Amino acid sequence: MRFNRKKILDFFRKSENRAALILDDKSKASSTIKDALGKAITNKGELEGVWAKMLLLFGVAKDYVNGEYTEIPKRSIVAILGGLIYFLSPLDIVPDFVPLLGFIDDIFVLNLVYKQVLKDLEEYKVWKDAQIKIIGNINDPAAT
Repeated sequence: MRFNRKKILDFFRKSENRAALILDDKSKASSTIKDALGKAITNKGELEGVWAKMLLLFGVAKDYVNGEYTEIPKRSIVAILGGLIYFLSPLDIVPDFVPLLGFIDDIFVLNLVYKQVLKDLEEYKVWKDAQIKIIGNINDPAAT
């Protein structure tokens, strides 16, 4: 099976276009993120190399859609949601049911998205860590 980068990128661009539309409907966006997370958990073993990156992508997408974190450029959140939509599609360039290779294109796209929005993800992590610290201090007033 040949890895066709152009076809994958074309399919990903279509996923980004869908993501831009879905973002206008918080319910659909939340459902898409939830479905993609469920698929990721089910296939965690095959995604081990990108698991930590995926968790970060899921986290920022969820916090954005919930209105908790909006400091990320829209083009970045569209790319992230587009990557999750691509991942969610069972019949993308390399169908997910193909043994050993089914997730190779998904991993390629998710790594591409991660690199594309890395600066925004680093800023999100700083924000998220601060939120966790604030919540920890609220739960343990002696910690302040």
